[in-house]
Amino acid sequence: MECTREGPTDPSSTAQPAARHRATGAPPATGEESVIATHPAEERSSTSGAEAPGTSKLSGIAELKAILRLRAFRRLWIVLGFSSIGDWLGILATSTFASSLFSNPAAQGAAFSGAIVVRLIPALVLGPIAGVFADRFDRRRTMVICDSTRFVLYASIPIVGIFAGSVLTAAWLAVATFMIETCQMMWAPAKEASVPNLVPKKRLERANQLAMATTYGITPILAGLVLAFLNWLIGALGFGSSYSVALVLNALTYAATALMVWFGIKEISGHRESRPERAEEGMLRQFVDGWRYIARFRFARGLVLGIFGAFAAAGVVIGAGRTYAKSLGGGDASFFLLFALLFVGLGIGIGAGPKLVGQLSRRRWFGLSIILATGAVGLLAIAPHLFVAAFLTVVVGAGAGMAFLNGITLLGVEIDDAMRGRVYSFIQVSVQGVLLLTLSASSVLVGIGSSRVLSLGPVAVSISSTRVLLLAAGVVGVFAGFAALRQMDDKRGVPLLADIISSIRGRPLGRPEPHEGSGLFVVFEGGEGAGKSTQVIKLAAWLRVHGNEAVVTREPGATEVGARIRGLVLDAGDTTVSPRAEALLYAADRAHHVATVVRPALQRGAVVVSDRYVDSSLAYQGAGRTLPSEEIGWLSDWATGGLRPDLVVLLDIDPSVGLARAAARSTADKLEAESILFHERVRQAFLDLSERDPARYLVLDGTLDQEQLAERVRERVSRLLQPTDDDADSEPAAGRAPAPSAAAPGDAAGVSEPAGTGSPRRSAPGDRPASAERSAPRPDATAVLPPEAAATVPPAEAAREPAVAVAAAETTVLPQVSAETTVPPQAGDETTVLPKAADETSVLPEVADETTVPPQAGDETTVLPKAADETSVLPRLVDETTVLPKVTDETSAPPKATEETAPPAGPDGTTVLPVVAEPSDPWRSSTETATFPAVTPGFDPWGRPAEPERPGYDDETMIMPSRTGDLRRRRPRRKR
Repeated sequence: MECTREGPTDPSSTAQPAARHRATGAPPATGEESVIATHPAEERSSTSGAEAPGTSKLSGIAELKAILRLRAFRRLWIVLGFSSIGDWLGILATSTFASSLFSNPAAQGAAFSGAIVVRLIPALVLGPIAGVFADRFDRRRTMVICDSTRFVLYASIPIVGIFAGSVLTAAWLAVATFMIETCQMMWAPAKEASVPNLVPKKRLERANQLAMATTYGITPILAGLVLAFLNWLIGALGFGSSYSVALVLNALTYAATALMVWFGIKEISGHRESRPERAEEGMLRQFVDGWRYIARFRFARGLVLGIFGAFAAAGVVIGAGRTYAKSLGGGDASFFLLFALLFVGLGIGIGAGPKLVGQLSRRRWFGLSIILATGAVGLLAIAPHLFVAAFLTVVVGAGAGMAFLNGITLLGVEIDDAMRGRVYSFIQVSVQGVLLLTLSASSVLVGIGSSRVLSLGPVAVSISSTRVLLLAAGVVGVFAGFAALRQMDDKRGVPLLADIISSIRGRPLGRPEPHEGSGLFVVFEGGEGAGKSTQVIKLAAWLRVHGNEAVVTREPGATEVGARIRGLVLDAGDTTVSPRAEALLYAADRAHHVATVVRPALQRGAVVVSDRYVDSSLAYQGAGRTLPSEEIGWLSDWATGGLRPDLVVLLDIDPSVGLARAAARSTADKLEAESILFHERVRQAFLDLSERDPARYLVLDGTLDQEQLAERVRERVSRLLQPTDDDADSEPAAGRAPAPSAAAPGDAAGVSEPAGTGSPRRSAPGDRPASAERSAPRPDATAVLPPEAAATVPPAEAAREPAVAVAAAETTVLPQVSAETTVPPQAGDETTVLPKAADETSVLPEVADETTVPPQAGDETTVLPKAADETSVLPRLVDETTVLPKVTDETSAPPKATEETAPPAGPDGTTVLPVVAEPSDPWRSSTETATFPAVTPGFDPWGRPAEPERPGYDDETMIMPSRTGDLRRRRPRRKR
């Protein structure tokens, strides 16, 4: 939730109300008013999304000076100071003045407490309506009228005392106090709602810190000093009443603030558009909207819940404070000491809290502050000595001060300006109501029951109803703090403790950015020579065979920028990169790789299979180079935006075995050339990472057979590819084959597939293709290849360089057969076996009727089946042989056998083609290219006119690969 504001000269003001309603969820209204006076720095930061120049460089006194240079806020701060002095003088002067009207001690006590209780009643009765006033009417006029009214009321109290008796004066004092507090209930929301419009958003926390320090730190002391000076002065003069003089002086402070606001801070009013609809809207409707706003949003609910818990605990502490001090063996002096320490802690929390937590999320900080304060209240219940209680009281005050400061700041930043006054008023009313309730209840309950002393060795703890109340208040407050933290948390998924430590150090953990779309991210990790590249190719081929788009990538070097970085950090040479520079280069490659390759593929639903990712940096640069792992992790999280793989396959292998494999494969790079101790540390780091998050890791022994490893990986990936519960009743996504079995035929084969031709990983309703009936599983356990899995034949130049072609097209290699095999020989089980290509690349040609030719099977036997339904199917046989489909169109089709010459059927119902004699080889084996004969365009093999299945295309002659690897295909020509 964010607050969108517009300045008085913003040319795009007509578009701002709708944006604000989209951001906050408040109900839009026709003729929405423009929000008041936004500081220019606020406009720059909100439009550009960055801090204003210089805002991040200031701190402490320099930042306070920068805030006070804002003329409007500086004058409002002066007004706040005078008003706060008047408030504290009014509380002290009215209470003591009421007590001085009577001579009876009981009447004096009743008058003193009655003056305080009367101040709480308006908050419960008129508080919500006061918040509506702050949002409904001009805030500057509201503040001026309230201050002027308080000037008249405070000045009238001593005047009535001069001309009336004690009872009448006390009655008027109660009425005037009620009206003064009512004005305060309207003045405070208007002031609080105006502050965010007078300072930049980045300075709002410091501005609130200054205001609260003035209200609760400076002005109470000044009010006490003024009252003490007046007592001394009146006593020295020998006439008059110091309380009457204090009330008159208090009245003058409100007169001064009214004049200052009216003539000096016109920015509070801003420029409001005319709103006839708003004028007709009733106050009750606006009041209900404010309550609905709080109930609708998690942030507002969490904020209110946390404040309730904190002030409920505070009310119990105040109500039971005097009795608790006596339980510690002290008297009134101990109570006054604890009361003073509570305000000391409050000042520490307000002044040092932002510096202490550093860059911790303010939402998290609020919940943690509530937990800190209320947890300390619970510990007060078991404090055995006054010294321990004094320390815990300071902690309570510090937590309350941080929560108070943060709560006010969040109100200004997160709550929409149109609703801010009502929300603030609701909180103010609720706080005073909770305080009144807990104060009254705790004052009564502390006297119930007797006190007992529990001896715990040398320590004696007093058990009484007071301590039970404190413990209950602490427990309730802690639960409220956790609930607020859960409601307001804006960094879900980031560990709380790690985030606190990193924020204090100045490097907060970023919030993970979940990838959009339904893609799957699989990463292979391990030491040198573990076999990661082989398993990456096998998994990608298996995914493509079963109709999934597989994007194979690696780190570093998957992009053009990454290839240059790879040359710097891995290629052997005289240039040596320092460990920290190496870590930064890997992070730079990873940031570009994730932004340009991984995230786009995941968003379109592909399965991304990567050779190495973040764990490699943690293992090699962290453990191997002995750099701080937390710094490497923070750097990688920042570079990737917190993107985490769905599955990490760790191939564990002894470094000596792996390095021997790598040495036999190619020349050692810079990392492979490191010592055996280096690689031992790397291996242990990988294992430690897998133990921290076992649910996301699959740890396999790298010395196992490659097929066994591939089988285990396929089993795990198959479970991840299964549809979610929400998609259980939906159709498969476009181009998606059903979740394959790990033992499906053709697992070891590879298909060369262009990027972007695959399909999403998860199912989605309404995306079933028109040919879905052909790609559905058959009752005879046949696995069907979708048309999208058709092979793309690489150019001849790529075929002449097998290693380059395989790396570029990510194809799976097959063993080479003898060069003499140009005609399919007959197998022992009367099946016709097709030869393997000499370039070890399995290529599936595309036929005219879009029939997909499946890859070679695991037993290297390819069977031509006789399909009963004339549909291209890939049967899953016992021996896992791959069956070639029956061709029905005019291209690449052998002549249809008659009944007299029909070839015999095999034992499994497949049609077996006879062995073609060498002299009558129709495919011209002497040219070393095995091809199907072309037929006359426009006629089928039997001489009858035939309509092409794809109008506008000539026929296509399919060419099988030769042993030399010269892969060619005649491209169709579109008829004009």
